[in-house]
Amino acid sequence: MRFWLNHLFFPVLVFVSLVFLFKVTDFDLLVAQQFFNYDLKQWYFGESWWTVTFIHDWGKDLIVLVFLVSLLSLVSSLLMPSKRQYSFIFLYAVLVILFSTGIVALIKHYTNINCPWDTNLFNGEHPYFNLFSHKMDKPVNGRCFPGGHSSGGFSLLLFYFMFRDINKRYAKILLVTAVSVGFVFGLGQWARGAHFVSHDMWSAMICWLVSLTLYRAFYKERIVKLVTSKRSRVAGTVSYSFS
Repeated sequence: MRFWLNHLFFPVLVFVSLVFLFKVTDFDLLVAQQFFNYDLKQWYFGESWWTVTFIHDWGKDLIVLVFLVSLLSLVSSLLMPSKRQYSFIFLYAVLVILFSTGIVALIKHYTNINCPWDTNLFNGEHPYFNLFSHKMDKPVNGRCFPGGHSSGGFSLLLFYFMFRDINKRYAKILLVTAVSVGFVFGLGQWARGAHFVSHDMWSAMICWLVSLTLYRAFYKERIVKLVTSKRSRVAGTVSYSFS
């Protein structure tokens, strides 16, 4: 019960509270306005090195690298009988990244919400709508919600669940790291007008639920069994050495 309180109930409660906050306030717009120069009608960091190259391009490369390493490790473990018992670890990483980024990308095709830089509030061509606005007359092809780039960063939440049954202290460090990476990915997009804050908030929740679901679906049982087996072997070896 405590696990579900900490990993499902409280996160969803915080998420729903934030959704309500964004619905009844103009927080999205207030944040976006801090990065937009109304005199020059352009984003302060729209073409800057740190938002475009460092956070966006290199950030994307980082997630692709993590995915490829996980995929190659999965294939290698399946081909080596002695390492096959670890294959589920790499499978978990591959699936979390695929489903997290894939689900966000799929949703983007149906929500029809524009990026800040596309709206007429920030020198764009289309009217501004949030998720809860009536959009019957809105031009089609808005592809900005949820935040795609931040979903890559938040998909690294997988490492928290990957290690929580091995070393809880290390897992908490990885949790903070993953949240920080997702936040930085989001910040880079807010600063260049590519996303509103709420876009990345939804991505974070989607990634959390994907990681949690796959963890409970097949990962937890296997990692606990593996760790228990390893510890039993170590204890048996120590006991034998003193006998």
